[in-house]
Amino acid sequence: MSKRLKQAALAADLGVTQAMISRWENGDSDPPERVKRRMAELVQDAFVVSPAPTWVDLVTLNPTVEFVTDSMGMIKAISRGALDLFGLPRHEIEGRNVRDFVSGDFMSALESIRGEGMFQNNLAYAQSLGSMDINVPSGLNSQLCDFLHWPRISEARTVYCIHSGAILDETRYTARLEERGDKIVYRRTF
Repeated sequence: MSKRLKQAALAADLGVTQAMISRWENGDSDPPERVKRRMAELVQDAFVVSPAPTWVDLVTLNPTVEFVTDSMGMIKAISRGALDLFGLPRHEIEGRNVRDFVSGDFMSALESIRGEGMFQNNLAYAQSLGSMDINVPSGLNSQLCDFLHWPRISEARTVYCIHSGAILDETRYTARLEERGDKIVYRRTF
């Protein structure tokens, strides 16, 4: 509309039917990439499908166990995989303190990395092994986990910590603990 193109004229230019243009405009289907490129040329690159996802958006889409906390332990974002593990909807978790849901070695690791300066950007990352006891609606769910904790600075210059984890069986947990030598390993910034 901004270029005052009629559907019939646009269809002729793109080599498709007017009905196809109508389906694209109504959101019933998406045009192929070659058509998107041509449409962008026609409207001088003003054709944008959607904005790029932010790192927080990417965390929420992650199928593995991942969540983001601030320095006080408030959960900013939680992944789909963690939602499955916690057995709760997103709105019941985000904005609450991680202590409301998790205990065990994981909470000890969080206190330790906080003390080592994760939220002052003194750590490049930390790794932790141990139990993560999850208070779920059906009771306590205890898992052996291997977590990578790494800082991320928001657009507002706030430091958050992204916790990316894997659930391990006893054999893999023991092997990783022997490999690392400690339950928590720190990698400092320079």
